[in-house]
Amino acid sequence: MRTMRLVFLMAGGSVYIPDRVNAYFSTVVCLEHDGRVIVVDPGNLPSIDEYEKTFKEHGLKPEDVTDVLLTHVHLDHIFNSIFFENAIVYVHESFKTKDYKSFGLFYGKVYSWVIDSWKNVEFLKGGESLFGGKVRVFHTPWHAREHLSYLVHTENVGNLLIAGDLLPTRLKYYDIIKEYEKGDSKVFLESVMGEVNTIVFSHDSPLEVK
Repeated sequence: MRTMRLVFLMAGGSVYIPDRVNAYFSTVVCLEHDGRVIVVDPGNLPSIDEYEKTFKEHGLKPEDVTDVLLTHVHLDHIFNSIFFENAIVYVHESFKTKDYKSFGLFYGKVYSWVIDSWKNVEFLKGGESLFGGKVRVFHTPWHAREHLSYLVHTENVGNLLIAGDLLPTRLKYYDIIKEYEKGDSKVFLESVMGEVNTIVFSHDSPLEVK
């Protein structure tokens, strides 16, 4: 039986200095499946120290990463994909409808730099099952039109819900389940929560729910 294992997870967050810095970095999930090394949302530059530590602990090198799954194409989620030159990058097909060069004098250049580093891109629509059915793909376009969420079945930690910036923090999750917030995100969450053991928040530590 081909297994999917969580290898490491580094929690995301942000660095805020009033009137100067607001630097976000996403949670990073790394999985192993049948000889493949899969990174979900590789994150932003502040995660580099964690990469140095965790890759060394697990005997990994950047060139070992075979697949990068993106929830959406925002720099705090994608920047570190530049280090995984051998990987297939999975992204929703509506990514092609955005002109990232228009995002600003500096942001446009950085987006172009990162996107141009992707040598092998696989476009998703939502509804796919990847890696022998271990990863289910959902199109959840309520934060960005190309936003995807993933339900990942692992043998060592159960089922992970990786919903990107639909669930950036625990506070957002509690607002939804307490019905302070309604809408498409809540409907989607309710549709999958019966299968979820752990929620992976994009800018917070994960939460075991059962």
